[in-house]
Amino acid sequence: MNYGEQNTSKVHIWVGNNFEKDYETYFELDYREDVEIGDSDSKVCGFCKDIGDEFYDEDWIGYAQHPQEKELDILINQDELSVTAETIIKIREICIKQGFEKANSIFWYYDGDIEMKDKEKLFNKLTYIGIFDAV
Repeated sequence: MNYGEQNTSKVHIWVGNNFEKDYETYFELDYREDVEIGDSDSKVCGFCKDIGDEFYDEDWIGYAQHPQEKELDILINQDELSVTAETIIKIREICIKQGFEKANSIFWYYDGDIEMKDKEKLFNKLTYIGIFDAV
């Protein structure tokens, strides 16, 4: 991965139900001063492992988690996702086809350069919805 410029033209989205207390530890990067990315001593976060990399840019990720299931409209916020209204409709349709009329968790990551090889895999117990154009 190129750790310089981020390709923010696309956004990956995951939705589902995750009631884990340690939801945030899935995204925790190793910032110890004496460890470099890729060192054998560095800890690779769960999200990084799932996308097949050793690092991700925290500036381009977002997530929302609620203690109980909510309507998709509450979780899928057009302003946070920076996508068109048409894309929001498409995301909702995919979620409903996947069985998510309600959910308690969503996360998104802007990186048009990464490819999800195993789209059936659960990411922190969430389902990969797809990659969409960002605005």
